Amino acid sequence: MNYKFLEGDSQFSKSINEISKSDFYRKLTPELGYQHKIGHIQKVMLLAQIIAQSENIDEEQTRILLASAAFHDSGRTRDRDNGEHGESSAKIAGEYFRKNQNNQYGVMQSEVGIVQVAIAYHVIIESTPRKIDEKKLAELCYKYDVNISENFEKVKTIATILKDSDALDRTRFSSKTSLKNNLNPELLRTKTAKQQSVIELARKVNQIYAGYMLRENYHNKQVVQGDNAKTLQFLRHDYKTKNGGIRKKEKEPPIEIVKLIFKESLKDIRTRDKEQISENTLYNRREKDELEL
Repeated sequence: MNYKFLEGDSQFSKSINEISKSDFYRKLTPELGYQHKIGHIQKVMLLAQIIAQSENIDEEQTRILLASAAFHDSGRTRDRDNGEHGESSAKIAGEYFRKNQNNQYGVMQSEVGIVQVAIAYHVIIESTPRKIDEKKLAELCYKYDVNISENFEKVKTIATILKDSDALDRTRFSSKTSLKNNLNPELLRTKTAKQQSVIELARKVNQIYAGYMLRENYHNKQVVQGDNAKTLQFLRHDYKTKNGGIRKKEKEPPIEIVKLIFKESLKDIRTRDKEQISENTLYNRREKDELEL
């Protein structure tokens, strides 16, 4: 897999740079904490890009997917809101893209509704696990004026990957302290998201990201059992408890540091890709030799 999307003037770089420098996801209140700020969005965008690339999704759908990932939690006012933010986030995205027709996300006016449907759908609880509820998706297409006959499969693909990307970032929660929020791999939909290497990638991204946050915001604190994410959760809760419910205003990594975190995290998956290629090459050579014999 090619990971050059982290470099240069790629659509991924344009999209993640734009959302990272925006005022979205800056709010911090007792009701809306750290879990759905810009760090979560950046990681969901990375995972969406990787899934789309691995699943051979075309550039048009990937571009719309990244925009949907960028805005999918923009309407949140509380960490726990039972999905109400899906509709409000879709509204914010619609207003933004209609106002900014020449945008860095590359979203055209004919695609705004698709972005809104994907965002609104990402909070839907499906009756059949791991399967898109086509009836509810069709209802959202009607609501946001998306032509079903022309775009339904496209919307379905984008909504599927967005749901998986969002779910994969649940690895930011400690499995021992947040069982309710922890990732359940059995609920993932795409072949790529289900791969152990991708799940481990999501965990590694969160561990390195949490390590940065610990160094910059909670100096000289001992890491619990080598788990940066768990330690960060504990220290955040401890600060809030000791300060009357007020959360610590943390220094977030600049986008260039975030990209370095992503590159470091991708090293293992790059190595595994190369090992898989080598194994396949060796297998093909052996098979050829046997045929020649």
